[in-house]
This record gives sequence, C-alpha cells and structure tokens, in this order.
Amino acid sequence: MSHQTERETRDIMSIIDDQNHYFGLPEYRKTVAVSLAAVTFQARNLEYVPETVISKDFEGREICRAALAADDADCTILPYIPFADVQKEGIQKFSADTPAFVLYSFTDMQDAKMAQDAVKADAYCIQLVPDKLLTKDLCRTALQSPNSDERISKYVCERFPELKEEQAQNDGKRGIKMKY
Repeated sequence: MSHQTERETRDIMSIIDDQNHYFGLPEYRKTVAVSLAAVTFQARNLEYVPETVISKDFEGREICRAALAADDADCTILPYIPFADVQKEGIQKFSADTPAFVLYSFTDMQDAKMAQDAVKADAYCIQLVPDKLLTKDLCRTALQSPNSDERISKYVCERFPELKEEQAQNDGKRGIKMKY
C-alpha cells in the first residue's frame, strides 16, 4: 500500500476518536487507507465505502476482509461485499452463530455452489435462490434437506411439476404421506 498523506492520517485519527466520522467524510477523502481504517474499527462502515474504492480488486478485497475481521462484524455486512469469494469467507465465519436462512438472506447468491450450500443447510433457502440458479437438481436438494416440509414441496413442485410425481414415489418407498 502506498504512503499515507497527512490528510489521510488526520482522517484516520478522527475515525479512531469518533467511529461515526467516516460516514460524514466526503467521498474523495474516503481513500483506500482511510476506508481500511474505518472498517477495521467498525465493520458497518463497509456500507459507506465508495464504489470507486471497493471495486478495486486487491484493495477492495482487503477492505472487505478487514471488515469481516472487525470485532463488531456480523452477517449484516455481507450485502456490501461485492466479491463472491470474500462473501463466502463471511458465510463461513458467521455460520456457527447464525441460522442458515438468516445468513443467506444477507448474501447475493452468485453461483450454483453457493445456492447448493444454502439449500443443503436449510431447505427454505430455496426461496432466496435467483431464478437463473433455480434448477431441478437444486429443487431435489431442497426436498432432501432435513427441514424440508409440505411448504417446500409445494414451492418446488410449482416450479417443476415433474418433481411432484418423483416426490410421491420417494415418499411411497419410505411410507411417508405428503399433502400437496
């Protein structure tokens, strides 16, 4: 990282004194160094990092990782992380303390693997999956998830009616009767 300017040093010192200081800074003063310091002291400052700063590949990832490492970090910062790999690191970090549906409701399902992980963890996450990732196989996974129930079956079978017959055959083999 480059050398900090005197202005950046003063802004960082102000953030240390008042964690809400970053919010009020004009965008041009929210540099990489100042933004990194701001999220280190208060993870929710990630929401206020300018697009021009957060979109820088290396620096943006480091700012996001610093926010994840902050003492006050929780899953509510996940929507402000534009990098799928870093967002997945956050999911991993918060998964022990946060129910899967709540955790994934803060994410932007960007790929099939994330959708699969979410639905395996909680069948109700199928509702959070964007249409472009909603496949028959993913719906089967939802039906096989431990907390799958009649509502999930109805939701899935409305999208893929052919799964209704498949589900009925599987339930018949197991001796389970589901209402549709």
